[in-house]
Amino acid sequence: MKYKMKVYALAAMTALLAVSCDSYKDPENPDKLVEADKNVSGTWQLTKVKRNSVDISEQMDFTKFKLHLEESGRYSLENRLPFPVSADGFWEVDDPTYPFSLSFNEDDVLGDPVTVEISYPIVDGRRQLTITHSPGCNLNSYEYVFVKSN
Repeated sequence: MKYKMKVYALAAMTALLAVSCDSYKDPENPDKLVEADKNVSGTWQLTKVKRNSVDISEQMDFTKFKLHLEESGRYSLENRLPFPVSADGFWEVDDPTYPFSLSFNEDDVLGDPVTVEISYPIVDGRRQLTITHSPGCNLNSYEYVFVKSN
């Protein structure tokens, strides 16, 4: 009798497990939440420069350099510095929701656009745009940190 009870109990638990696992479905996004696109456009003022991970911001007044990224897709440079591009043109990000690279296509230049790595964090309550690039020489890497100017 005890043997039959154990078999019935085991069968009931197995059936219960099979039914309970199958009936529970966890939707991936039950609230239909959508990540907003990041608005990279605006006027960006250079605040910090690193060369090969060494901060060189104090060696020169970099704050006059500005990058204008218009919503129309045009960009322009103000008070030019060594930068991945030297002429105005068009810009775009690889993904508007999760931008990891920014491409510049200079006016009157044939060929592929110049693409740089970016990060887009909020630091101390302000949005920053960090551009990492290597201007021709792989031994030197630059990191430009911009903040949106008002």
